[in-house]
Amino acid sequence: MGSTAQSFYMTYGGTNWGWLGMPQNYTSYDYGAAIRETRQLDPKYYQDKLIGYLTQSMPDLTKTDRIAVTPPDNAAIVDTARRNPDTGAQFHVLRHNDSTSTAVDRTHIAIDFNARATTSYTYDDPDPALQYAGAWSHVANESYTGSDYQQTESFSSTAGDALTIPFTGTAIRWIGSKTGNHGYADVYVDEVKQATVDCSGGAAQAVLFQATGLADGPHTLKIVVTGTHAAGSTDNFVAVDAIDLPPAVATTESVYPVVPQKPGTAITLNGRDSRLLVAGARLGQTRLQYSTSELLTQATIGAQDVAVLYGDPGADGETVLRFATKPAVRGAVEQNWDPATGDLRLNYTHSGLTRVLITPAGQRPLLLLLADKPTAETFWRQDTAAGPVLVRGTHLLRTAVSSGRTLALTGDNGTDPNIEVFSTASTVRWNGAIISHGVIPAAAPIALPALTNWKHQAESPEAQPGFDDSAWAVADKTTTFSITGPGSLPVLYADDYGFHTGSTWYRGRFPSSAGVTGVHLTSDSGGGAQAFSAWVNGVFLGSSTNGAGNFTFPAGALKASGDNIVSVLTVNMGHEEDYNSSNGNKAARGLTGASLIGAPTTPITWRLQGARDVDAVRGPLSTGGLFGERAGWQLPGFDDRRWKTSARDTTPGVSWYRTTADLSLPKGQDTSIGLTFTDDPSHRYRAQIYVNGWMLGNYVNYLGPQHSFPIPNGILRTDGRNTIAIAVWNLDGTTGGLGQVSLTNYGSYASSLRVADVVSPGYDARKYAIALAPKVSVSLQVPSTVQPGVPFTATATVTGRAHGAATLTAPDGWTIRRLSALTWEVTPPTGAQPSTAALTVTVPYPGGTARDERIVGNYAPPPAGSVAVSDLPFLSATNGWGPVERDTSNGEQVAGDGKTITIAGQAYPKGLGTNAVSDVQVYLGGNCTRFTAAAGVDDEQNGAGTVTFEVLADGRALATTPVLKGRQPAAAIDVDVTGAQALELVVGDGGDGNGSDHGDWAAPTLTCG
Repeated sequence: MGSTAQSFYMTYGGTNWGWLGMPQNYTSYDYGAAIRETRQLDPKYYQDKLIGYLTQSMPDLTKTDRIAVTPPDNAAIVDTARRNPDTGAQFHVLRHNDSTSTAVDRTHIAIDFNARATTSYTYDDPDPALQYAGAWSHVANESYTGSDYQQTESFSSTAGDALTIPFTGTAIRWIGSKTGNHGYADVYVDEVKQATVDCSGGAAQAVLFQATGLADGPHTLKIVVTGTHAAGSTDNFVAVDAIDLPPAVATTESVYPVVPQKPGTAITLNGRDSRLLVAGARLGQTRLQYSTSELLTQATIGAQDVAVLYGDPGADGETVLRFATKPAVRGAVEQNWDPATGDLRLNYTHSGLTRVLITPAGQRPLLLLLADKPTAETFWRQDTAAGPVLVRGTHLLRTAVSSGRTLALTGDNGTDPNIEVFSTASTVRWNGAIISHGVIPAAAPIALPALTNWKHQAESPEAQPGFDDSAWAVADKTTTFSITGPGSLPVLYADDYGFHTGSTWYRGRFPSSAGVTGVHLTSDSGGGAQAFSAWVNGVFLGSSTNGAGNFTFPAGALKASGDNIVSVLTVNMGHEEDYNSSNGNKAARGLTGASLIGAPTTPITWRLQGARDVDAVRGPLSTGGLFGERAGWQLPGFDDRRWKTSARDTTPGVSWYRTTADLSLPKGQDTSIGLTFTDDPSHRYRAQIYVNGWMLGNYVNYLGPQHSFPIPNGILRTDGRNTIAIAVWNLDGTTGGLGQVSLTNYGSYASSLRVADVVSPGYDARKYAIALAPKVSVSLQVPSTVQPGVPFTATATVTGRAHGAATLTAPDGWTIRRLSALTWEVTPPTGAQPSTAALTVTVPYPGGTARDERIVGNYAPPPAGSVAVSDLPFLSATNGWGPVERDTSNGEQVAGDGKTITIAGQAYPKGLGTNAVSDVQVYLGGNCTRFTAAAGVDDEQNGAGTVTFEVLADGRALATTPVLKGRQPAAAIDVDVTGAQALELVVGDGGDGNGSDHGDWAAPTLTCG
């Protein structure tokens, strides 16, 4: 197996500016990126550069076959080797057998240029030519034979079991595996013991023994199981995969049984590291036999070949080159010439940069640049029309262009002015200036201003009962485009009403009802950074960061007559990517369910408002639905002179902070700047960050992990004034408020890069004006619940001077009879109908139309007897992945994609399939006495998943399970629900995220009547 392409995830990590990010990565998408979102080079970049340069300069890599090798003499190290069948070049990848090991190990390897691709051996292990004696096992197509030749293997752990192979030839190899339960074998050639082989270690396919240089004639190889094993092994097995007879050749290729050869030296391998060593390749006109240094790059530059080899600082290095005659060598290395083979062996220690010039007779000189790894990372290569160019030094080489005898380089440089250029040019320019004496301009230091003089203004007028929301959308839809499916009616999802980014405010109206004690709310922000906050009649109720909450109304908070107003601030942290074409990008956002605790049949009529899409330059992803965003408070030029000097404001809800930063950064320099937040993580607030009107990130102080947010140049005015605006959302009334905010210099380099300012329109009072409340308003009074075929009275109250008659509309099939100018008799149709319906009254007036809409409910308690919960309508239903499924497991994100509910092998025909965090409410109406269920993780997750189950009645907890895991038996639940108006079933994520958390309410049953 091999590859001709490889993906390096990821090369560049960017900030998810605005609301672009998917919810799991709410601002930064920078994990392991070689080029960070700050545009700085991560250490991974240099490793990618080393690998990339090797790949580019060694085309032999593009066509290789796996070859078997003699294992390293250190069993902790694995040598995976490949060979180019056309050129014979070999590539040996050394790594720890345990990839998690942090040990520093030394080892030697063997290099055999007679090795052939493992796609063909002379004898597979079951071949009749192989004579087994004893209790050998012969297996094929097992899980552990996948890497074996022909997927077969023979093995024994019995002392004295033997394998004899008669053969004719000059060489033979035993191919087998090395694992942690393998032992020793004695090997004989022509009845003479040659070695005791330790078969333990870690290699799927290795040359366990080989004999070469035998007389050309008949021989016998014998392998005998000793029945013993090394201290690091657990058993005595000896495995045979294949026996190979290398073909007879006129000239035997070189074999290096111990590499490096010099006594006292070794290859050093650090923990969680690897080495890619090259053998049998050409460095220009010179044959490289092998090197224990890694190859960075090679090129022909002018009249000489150049190769850069490197290793860890202080590590041994050994390079063997082959020549017809002894060459001249100049450089600080130990050299050893073998006239019999033509091998020139160089030994050295990797330290800084050592230059070795080798001049053979009749071919181009070879300049070896022997570097330690930090020095190798300072090399850059570019190919020009005049040939390759190597540059040592600088922070970044961007371009290299040759014109005649002039080489023009562009790039970035930090504080080291030294540069060395390997090229054929007589004149070299750096960013337009001629390089003189190997020195280029260095970056000048920069100073950033402190961010002071913050102006502050409280916000969240939407939480107050008198706020005008008459122009807001009314949540009255009965169908949705979301795959979440409506858990209750009407649909509350923000996307269905045209609000797709950022924050969305909800304001719900309800009349006071007997027994009401609070409100149950569910919301989905997406990901793990979700949140919402709630108020009633301007009184703060609290916040939730887990997608659900039961909020108690404080004493005296409700009005005895007229409308009570529940205000809820939600946030959409982004939609999912559409994994597996499952429409996951259409999952619900915003409020997903709401009901009054103690009066669940009293409907709440919701209005909602999100972002105003008025910024044609920055686009919809740069704004949300906060009042300040709708009013343009984030923009440069907004008049904040009446705002107060900043003080830490812990008031629940949103407040804004604004300041300016005047910059004059050095010209001819590329400087990356960001905003850094410093605060105690116990302070529960979130912040939206705006620079010059561009929304650049979400900061969640109590979560992190990102505390520093890059500002792209162009949006940032590096020579001018910058407006910084931060909208802070306090989730409680004590710990919020904005902490310390400062400008951060991520890096500054003398550079050829020039970035023009991005167009950033300022505040426009006409565009961002908030409309005044209309002079005429209308309010509709209807019963909370209605019954099919039973008439009721609807009454409108008009405030202000109307012009024309009021009009009432109702759903199709309903009848309306006017009783007076503002009173109607309304009759719902008979028969089954939706659980809620919308009635709308409109009143014209000069310059507009006043409108009010109310939701009425149609709920019935469960029938008498034993009732399956999955057969009842939901008051509300939210789910962590796709919709709640009835009588099947959760499945994936599409409705109806579940399977039979199965917990620990037990199948259940009835139930609810959910994914944490899930919340389902059903109406009981005080008509039921008992609830039973079996709760557990569904088997479709193959043992994964950790969940908790909780049963509540009217917001009061009745039962809570411990954390349940996959394959555990179902937990039995049996609780008294006598007198309860609503039953609530909650599935939690076990405290470790909701991946694989498919929680089943199996056989959930109510006893009613």
